[in-house]
Amino acid sequence: MAQDAVPTSIAVLRMSALGDVVMTLPLLRTLQKAFPRAKLYWIVARPFHAIVEGVSGVELIVIDKPRGPLSYWRLWRQLRAYSFDWLLAPQASMRANLVMSATRAGRKIGFGALHSRDLQRWFVDEFVPAEPEHLIDSFLRFATYVGAREHVLEWGLPLKPEEHDWARAQVTNARGIKLAVVLAASKAERNWPVERYREALNRVAARWPLTVVLIGGPGEGERRLAAELREGLVPAVLDLVGQTSLRQLAALLGQVDALLAPDTGPLHIAQAMNKPVVGLYAVAPSKKTGPYLEPQWTVDVFDEAAATILGRERMGWRQRVHDERALRLITVDAVVGKMEKLFEHRGFKRLANP
Repeated sequence: MAQDAVPTSIAVLRMSALGDVVMTLPLLRTLQKAFPRAKLYWIVARPFHAIVEGVSGVELIVIDKPRGPLSYWRLWRQLRAYSFDWLLAPQASMRANLVMSATRAGRKIGFGALHSRDLQRWFVDEFVPAEPEHLIDSFLRFATYVGAREHVLEWGLPLKPEEHDWARAQVTNARGIKLAVVLAASKAERNWPVERYREALNRVAARWPLTVVLIGGPGEGERRLAAELREGLVPAVLDLVGQTSLRQLAALLGQVDALLAPDTGPLHIAQAMNKPVVGLYAVAPSKKTGPYLEPQWTVDVFDEAAATILGRERMGWRQRVHDERALRLITVDAVVGKMEKLFEHRGFKRLANP
């Protein structure tokens, strides 16, 4: 249970991954409002800190992944320079446990049983009650546990004016509806077939003025998928795969009208930029990691995948359908239907003579 003492310092430990880091922002905003006199810290991993660098009222403690005794000793020395009243740890992993062991705090608070794993219970003093809910809600439970009365659903990514200017310049010649598209997630099992993307986009472009803005990482695989999609694609294409930093990506998502993507980090960046997302979910349920603000545009076949591929009518909250056949259960008709309903909802005009 929450204690009555008002903290002077609060640290939040959420190091990775990209989408989870972005989804941590409402927790920080809630803590800021509930404890305005407390100094807030955020322990975050170096590969992901850039997206939140400069977040108002929060000091980032950027750490490198320990890769051996020497690097762990350096991490220990870095963290022992701090001492916090509270350490909130909405991340359960062995690496997070190592970080907690090196961190001094009067209270160390971790996940309850439903979300806890990798022996987190050995490294914390208190546990936040857990429910089967969206990850953002599970993060916000930490704020409720320590006494916050109101949740603040604000992200406020700290982008600079020049980053917004860069993004505007990229799409200045784009016509019609600017639809950002991500073709690849970090795991291949979460990818929808590229030929289905092409068919869906061509069908939508036959009825709506459309510019496809391709985004993604610099890997050869993502560039290859982008090149494959462009072959036979009817709508205009702006291919920026591998050409953006994380912050430029966020600014670019702020300039488009919507995003079509599988379960991947840019999906949550788009939500933080207040953009609607047509999310494609089958490996994991969208009710846990899907678009938080407007879930009605999501295509979710997780239950179908569990039944047809694994033969299970019910899945535990932590279970997944780790099979590349899962996303193939998402039909082109389902995706086209969601995009058209979204465009109608947003008031976009159809082509006069489709």
